[in-house]
Amino acid sequence: MAYENLLKSVEESAEEKERELRENAQKQADAIRREAKKLAEEVVERTVREAENAADIERNKQLFLAKGKIKEQALMTREKMFETAFEMAGQRLAVVRQDGKYPGIFRRLLEETISATGEGPFVIHVDPRDFDLCTKMLEAMKVSCEIRTDLPCMGGLSASSPDGHITISNTIESRLERVREHKRREIHATLVG
Repeated sequence: MAYENLLKSVEESAEEKERELRENAQKQADAIRREAKKLAEEVVERTVREAENAADIERNKQLFLAKGKIKEQALMTREKMFETAFEMAGQRLAVVRQDGKYPGIFRRLLEETISATGEGPFVIHVDPRDFDLCTKMLEAMKVSCEIRTDLPCMGGLSASSPDGHITISNTIESRLERVREHKRREIHATLVG
């Protein structure tokens, strides 16, 4: 019997030990699960944060690119409108000679040009269609100079020194181009701020 009691005691002790081991194993497994769950949550949180940051960066990049494209398209549209406006102005000015106001316009251009030439001798260059008009106006203004019909233009004139080194252009085209450049700078300043 003592042997049986000993065996029973050993069995009970072994069962107790097994139960303790199982409980410890269960506690360790639970602790490992909790730690794994916590780590998994941290990984998920970090991954979500990283994904949100990446999405924010991509969204900002796309917004920046879209804004740039919109600005570029707006600039191209404004440039096209600008060019169209000056093409239309050029088309209207191409027939300025047919307007009854042209002799007055020519006279103002002639007066500006003569005023800009100073005291020295000069040569007036005109379109052949303006030769008679220029001659009459110079006579009326009592100005004597050589007139050359070597300037094909929409209207207006230019003056040069006799040697051709100095030239003053006061044609419709040159005035339109000066306005065009001035307005281009104005528009650019407005766009850039």
